[in-house]
Amino acid sequence: MNSVKMYIRLMKYINPRWRLTGLAFLLTLLCLIFGLFQPYLISMFIDRVLIDRETNAAIPLLGLSLALTLISALLNVSGFSIFRYLEARTTLDLRSKVLSHIRKIPLTEIEKNGPGKYIALMGMDTSKVAVFINVIAVELTRQWLQMFISLVIILAIDWRLGLIALIGIPLLLSIPRLYNKPVKDAVNLLRTHNEEIGSYLVESIQGSREIRAYHLESWEEQRNEAMYKDLVKVSIKEGLFRRLSGETASLVIAITIVFLYGFGSGQVLNGVFTVGMMVASAQYLHSVLSPVQNMNYLISDLLGSEVAMSRIEDFLRSPIETVMQEENAGGKGTENEYPRLPKDKIPVVVCKDLNVAYEGTRILKGVNIEIGRGRIAAFVGTSGSGKSTLFKTLQGFMPIETGNVSLAGLSLERWSRRELSRMICYVSQETFLFKGTLFDNIALGKPEVTEQEVYEVLCDVDLKAYVDSLPDGIHTQLDNQGFQLSGGQRQRVAIARAIIRKPEILILDEPTSALDRNTEEQVLSIIERTMNNKTTLIATHRLETIIYADVIYVMDNGVVVDFGTHHELMNRCGEYSKLVNAQELQHQTMRIG
Repeated sequence: MNSVKMYIRLMKYINPRWRLTGLAFLLTLLCLIFGLFQPYLISMFIDRVLIDRETNAAIPLLGLSLALTLISALLNVSGFSIFRYLEARTTLDLRSKVLSHIRKIPLTEIEKNGPGKYIALMGMDTSKVAVFINVIAVELTRQWLQMFISLVIILAIDWRLGLIALIGIPLLLSIPRLYNKPVKDAVNLLRTHNEEIGSYLVESIQGSREIRAYHLESWEEQRNEAMYKDLVKVSIKEGLFRRLSGETASLVIAITIVFLYGFGSGQVLNGVFTVGMMVASAQYLHSVLSPVQNMNYLISDLLGSEVAMSRIEDFLRSPIETVMQEENAGGKGTENEYPRLPKDKIPVVVCKDLNVAYEGTRILKGVNIEIGRGRIAAFVGTSGSGKSTLFKTLQGFMPIETGNVSLAGLSLERWSRRELSRMICYVSQETFLFKGTLFDNIALGKPEVTEQEVYEVLCDVDLKAYVDSLPDGIHTQLDNQGFQLSGGQRQRVAIARAIIRKPEILILDEPTSALDRNTEEQVLSIIERTMNNKTTLIATHRLETIIYADVIYVMDNGVVVDFGTHHELMNRCGEYSKLVNAQELQHQTMRIG
């Protein structure tokens, strides 16, 4: 019954592919029927060839048995191949659903949970559910059919033998109930441990440099041993209860078959049964009871699939980010039409009494900003003042507690993710490069870009000499996250990827922290030229780079304490002048040093 409910739940998330599924089930049913002819042929061989000495019947019976075996094998292989294909497609369907939802949930959730949870959802959980629908469910159906058909046959042979089978079935069906709870608890614990191990492995790989630099191999080994020690305990517990369930069923089957042989021997001696009938009856009785035993072995896998399905369902019900998705969007843009921005007199970015909280702690408090088209707006403040959170909120990555954000006169909630990603480009100091060529990484910002455009923009960000030195130029393959590039080179690639797109709004969050002063000035000059008549928002600790911004917002502890030009703020904003003076003092100290 649980498997039927699971199947119904799954249909909401996958393409059922009814025709292929029906064909595979038909092949499985035919394979089963041909297989159930074998005990009857064996009984005829015993009675006619071995007992009645009809030697001329041996070859036809053996030939028919061999033919049925071959046909059954072909049907089994064909059905198995189809189910394997369906399993792979189901896994892909589920992973697409999960990945699509990962792209909709707030980034804060992803950052809070870490990669382990999502690796487990995309990997282990989707695989377990796919295995259920195309292996466990199929096998359960096959076992029930085998039990039903065999029971009909054995009742046709002798109703008393059928009664023996009917007594054994409920006994075997009751066995899983003895172990359901401990098995399900163990499966839940195994899933949790595997999720933690996934996060731990990612952390260990990403922290390889620190582990070696601080000689932390022994500490890492202790963590590893402690984590896997708990996993081993839970795994042993799950395996123990699974084995107990199976062995208890084996004991019941053995007792039932012994009882049948005792009863059947008496019937043979009394001339009611032939020897062949008794042997066939024993095999059919085994075909009635063994499916129940096999189902007991499958109970752990079924419970594991239920746990995985519940986790996937819980995840797919989790709330999505503030920005609307394409199917619900009410923005001006469409997939092929770029949203037209307002004229200069209408602000492009507006925040009114914006409050943003994360896990109960308010990060942005009553923020009010207004930025027009073609303006450069800088945001300054100490670390933790709320600059990055504000930028995330403008992109729809942070949920708004109260207040409002509007872009181009339209509330943020009215923009679709596709429209917003076309409108805004974001560059941070933590550059992420994808596996592929240098050209591929730049072209992500503008898929229709030409090779010449990519080369020119790389030259603009002072990467000409580096690109020219590469054996394959812009088509050189990058290592994992572009680790053959220096930090400054990676930042310049990220900036090139953004400016080649020429977005309406460019957000720069410490984008030049790894660049020297001359390269930084060159890159910022290119950005200013490229973003002519566009809007640029920049956050930086290098205050000398933003003194010519049209407006500077000073932030402290999530509040905009003042805004204006550099000269206005130097005259009236103590917080801003402190930041400027502290940086000048730092530069003087470095020069003296």
